[in-house]
Amino acid sequence: MTGPELARVAVERHGAAALATLAGEIDLSNAGLVEDQVTRGLAGVTSVAVDLAGLDYLDSAGLALLARLAGRLAGSAGSLRLVVPADAMISRTLSISGLSAAIPVDETVEAALAALAGPA
Repeated sequence: MTGPELARVAVERHGAAALATLAGEIDLSNAGLVEDQVTRGLAGVTSVAVDLAGLDYLDSAGLALLARLAGRLAGSAGSLRLVVPADAMISRTLSISGLSAAIPVDETVEAALAALAGPA
């Protein structure tokens, strides 16, 4: 399996927000390609939820990708939320890295999108 085949990326709009769904594995071999695909899919959206429930593996290159995305969105007065169910394969990785303390984490896509939408 080559780098690009390790991960799948889908980006869809939900009103003023976007949902990027990542599945498979993200490591040094494909993190740049995944980041390019996510960034292209966002095209000006500044409220983003990234669903990581389908990831089986996430290394430091993937963690750096998420940190860069959070930084870019914060720089444009936007916000990023991660969707990580409690039983997700990568929840421990996010916790140990400290990223889950720096970026808000929700257990469901619905909760993340509701938080991005703000008060009703």
